[in-house]
Amino acid sequence: MKTTVASVVFLEALEFLDDFVISLQRQDCQEFDVLLINDNIPMDMLTDRLKKYRLSFTDRVHIADESTHKLLPFELRIELLYEALTEGIELLILLDCDDMAKSNRVSEVVKQYDEKYDFYYNDIFLFNGKRAMPKLPKITNKIDYLLEHNYLGISNCAINMKHIRKDFVESLREGTTQVFDWYLFSRMLLSGMTGKYIGDTGTYYRIYADNTAGIPKHTVRGFEKERDVKLKHYGLLKKYDERYRKLIGKYENLDISRYKLRTDSGLYFWWGMLSEWGDE
Repeated sequence: MKTTVASVVFLEALEFLDDFVISLQRQDCQEFDVLLINDNIPMDMLTDRLKKYRLSFTDRVHIADESTHKLLPFELRIELLYEALTEGIELLILLDCDDMAKSNRVSEVVKQYDEKYDFYYNDIFLFNGKRAMPKLPKITNKIDYLLEHNYLGISNCAINMKHIRKDFVESLREGTTQVFDWYLFSRMLLSGMTGKYIGDTGTYYRIYADNTAGIPKHTVRGFEKERDVKLKHYGLLKKYDERYRKLIGKYENLDISRYKLRTDSGLYFWWGMLSEWGDE
């Protein structure tokens, strides 16, 4: 089975690239290639950076250079999926370039792979080793799981590319989305796809203010940010399920003042502060 670890790399996260690559070099199974979609790093800078790593590793790295195309974040990830289809990749393991994989992530995904599933997901940990999210379900097979929060991030998921069609990937361009991972896996579930939990491994997630989700903050601004993201997300998906129209009405009329403001260091589920997990 042709297995590849893939990521979008960008200049603003270049300082974390060493951690990303080291976590791949330390995988206890090295039967995989690496696909990098280059957003905005000068190619000579990126290739020079890769020369510092073991030749046996860099020989397996394929770079798709998009640095002159000025693509939006969601467009870069669509190009990643297209590249995977073009290259005939069968198992696509995703990892953000500012995160790290546990040393057995590739081997566990391959070992627990089951042909009948369309995607796979594992636990997320902070860099201090603490679990970042509550216990994840063993199977994700309906959109109910992701209606008002998300736990399927690019960095903790893998995709069975044998089940992905080019026309499905093309349809992802329908609307500009700020949170592509939530949109992608919602669309997969709405298309009847099913995901399987991969235990005994994990992804180390780098949580900081500049990444897409940011640091969840139980503040008025934090709640407003989540509401705005949800309204845009629901607007993109309302034609696929009537429940999204109802959620738009709910969040347009939401009284944020009823939510308790507090200091929190946990991640919980992405975009879950205003759902039942954060409503107090």
